[in-house]
Amino acid sequence: MMRTFDTAHTTSCLSGSRVVVLGDSVARQLYYSLVKKVLPDASTDGDRHSDIFFSDPESGTTFEFYWDPVLNSTKATTLLTGSDARIFGSEEKPTPSIFLVGTGLWYLRYPEWSGGMEKWQQVMEKLVRQMGNPRLLPLAQQLFISPIPAVNSEKLSEERARTLLPEDINYMNSFLMEATAESPVSVPFTWNKMTETAASETHDGLHYVEKVMTVEADILLNFVCNNKLPKVSPMGATCCYEYPSMRWFQVLMLGIFLVWIPTGFVVHTYYRQHSAFFPSLAILRSFAVVGAAVACMYYADRTSFLSKGNKVFSASSFTFLVFLSIVAGLMTLKQSEVDQPFLSRDQTDEWKGWMQIVILIYHYVAASNVSAIYNPVRMLVASYLFMTGFGHFIFYYKKADFGFNRVASVLTRLNLLTLLLTYTMDMTYLAYYFAPLVSFFYLVIYGMMYIGHSYNHNSIFIVSKIIITAILTAGIIHTPLILDTIFGVLHFFFGISWSASEWRFRLQLDVWIVFVGALFAYGFIKAQDISITAHPRWNAIRQTSILASLIGVVGYFIFEVSMDKFAYNRWHPYISWIPILSFVVLRNSTPRLRNTVSTFYTFIGKCSLETFICQFHIWLASDTKGILVVSPWTEGPGSWTFNLALSTLLFITISHVLSGATGELSDWLITGREPKARAVPPLAAPSHPMPVVTGANSKEHEAGPVLPVSVKRQSVPMSPIAVSAGAARPSTLGDLMDMSLSKERAGQLNNEPNTTLYQVDGTMEGHAPNRIGDRAVGSSKSSKKQEETLVRIDTAGASRHRSDDAGTSVASPTITTFKSLWVQPVWKVTIFVAVIWLMNLGST
Repeated sequence: MMRTFDTAHTTSCLSGSRVVVLGDSVARQLYYSLVKKVLPDASTDGDRHSDIFFSDPESGTTFEFYWDPVLNSTKATTLLTGSDARIFGSEEKPTPSIFLVGTGLWYLRYPEWSGGMEKWQQVMEKLVRQMGNPRLLPLAQQLFISPIPAVNSEKLSEERARTLLPEDINYMNSFLMEATAESPVSVPFTWNKMTETAASETHDGLHYVEKVMTVEADILLNFVCNNKLPKVSPMGATCCYEYPSMRWFQVLMLGIFLVWIPTGFVVHTYYRQHSAFFPSLAILRSFAVVGAAVACMYYADRTSFLSKGNKVFSASSFTFLVFLSIVAGLMTLKQSEVDQPFLSRDQTDEWKGWMQIVILIYHYVAASNVSAIYNPVRMLVASYLFMTGFGHFIFYYKKADFGFNRVASVLTRLNLLTLLLTYTMDMTYLAYYFAPLVSFFYLVIYGMMYIGHSYNHNSIFIVSKIIITAILTAGIIHTPLILDTIFGVLHFFFGISWSASEWRFRLQLDVWIVFVGALFAYGFIKAQDISITAHPRWNAIRQTSILASLIGVVGYFIFEVSMDKFAYNRWHPYISWIPILSFVVLRNSTPRLRNTVSTFYTFIGKCSLETFICQFHIWLASDTKGILVVSPWTEGPGSWTFNLALSTLLFITISHVLSGATGELSDWLITGREPKARAVPPLAAPSHPMPVVTGANSKEHEAGPVLPVSVKRQSVPMSPIAVSAGAARPSTLGDLMDMSLSKERAGQLNNEPNTTLYQVDGTMEGHAPNRIGDRAVGSSKSSKKQEETLVRIDTAGASRHRSDDAGTSVASPTITTFKSLWVQPVWKVTIFVAVIWLMNLGST
């Protein structure tokens, strides 16, 4: 990946340097391109066959061009040979940073007096020896010989076409390649590769237009400067670049993934022991999946293990990829056998899926500068936030579960992978803007619903609260002092450097659509309450809504196409609700549309969070500034397509697997639940039926969290966070049952709230018990048939830890104290803040 050098970058690299170019008219063209990187208004007029000098008084950079197409002048000899000044180190001028020689064409053009190709070979051999002579003072920090430029024979004059033969030029370049193979002199042969594909960008067949020469100058500066400029993300230039060494927290993160997880597998598999330092095998597998994916992303995007390529916009590529995704979606349409509810889970997953595909294509082909594409993509991002407002409003309105663990579960699921990558890749948290954006608005919705939540079912109160919260949130976002102050405090205490202006831009684009989603959710709930579909005028309402939605969609696209991206951004916060609500109405306008979904889009939608985050490093590259090249051995017209297919397969596979693993880890961290399909480790001792029964009714069964407990007599490693959710500390099922029965006999169990029901299948050995919520407890037939039993367990008092050999040990005072503190939310937050401080301020 190349950097396009502007004045600031060039000056930063060459400040106070001396740039020397020696040679013919092609070398002079490159010289002017370098000068204009620092002095954009420099004049190119003047005697074409004379020396030229420029100087930048601000940076102290000087540019020198010496006209000598065959390198036989006194000045050339002084510059290139072992002169007294160079030998004795008495040169008054500083050693050049860049010294470039361009010659060869005049030896072909005028062989009668220049000596022809044979003489050129002798000059080149002597030049390479002199430029790289280790016994002399360095001629320059960077030495270059320009390759013989490729020509367009069709545009050459008759005289030039007769002497500048392509086969001679190819021979001379081959000679240069061999002569400089073991020399410190560099030959940018890539210039010829570029000009061969830009053969039409020349008027005389020899001298290329200014934009081509500007790119040649960029290539030279990338080679010279990329390793000198600050190495911070986004790392948009990977040409001629050594990635920075890992910082201590990156070593820590990769050490956890590459050392701690394999050690845990060895301890579990070969020693068959449980340790306080390792969770169960099922959770270790999830850790291994996440660790492997994060390590893969690190080595793909923070090392030179894989190449990176520049993104190039192509309207045809964008159109073809979108068409291909539409075909894939239509080919996987599936109709539900039962009528689905309005905005069902499958439908929202499908919605997220096709939107995510469009956004990914938009990023891959660098379409952000095309307003007609950028504007609708902004609306797709707003659609995600509409679903955020809609979904979380309905949950808190109906469930009213404002507990700490609910908030922790949502935030952990949204941010677990993002936080891991933030420290592994040494990026800022806000760079992965989607997870922070959704997390921010989730907390806003949570706070809105929590304040005065006992009155949430009052229509006037809830609507007023939504409107007031929207106005206050917009005011906070649009007031520079507030965000600047908050970010300043974060920087002072944590060393976090976030851009308040960038974050304000992202927040204000979609600030209103979240509350539109909340209002729409409330209207949807009230419509259900009054059974609006049974209203006598329902058909008229439905038809009017469909017509208005069609007008809204068509009107929106006509409007957005007519505006550039900057003008559209000013309108977007106020009009994005029109196409979104129109789509929702049209998507559910008929039973057939409502009940038909694309399994392909649904599949992508289920891992849309992971695809959005992983694209930064495993599909795209350099923090989305380029594309990852996983097939560098392919060249030619089909290489881009082949690389896209191969990298997409890798990217989607990793995202899908990560989605399941991060979900399992998030659930385990907060609730302590083990993955259902992996509840019994394969090498564990066989379990034995334990027919212990206590009475339970459906109300008791529905209350509180239901956590699966392994049937076999072994310790169950629990997440420390799960302790605060009411989960048992590491104990065997026998311990828990003994405790429960003793309390039952004492008549205490029915009066204590800290009890949890577990369903144990007493007939199926070696299987984990099912959660109570999966079957109807009141069914006596089912209970008799399956011989199921309900075990009531005191989850607050279980503290003993029994290993497989029936030995008993007590947790150390340090671990006991830590867990007792961790139960309190304030301590969880305190520990989390302390870790963030250590990883940020401690690292700086």
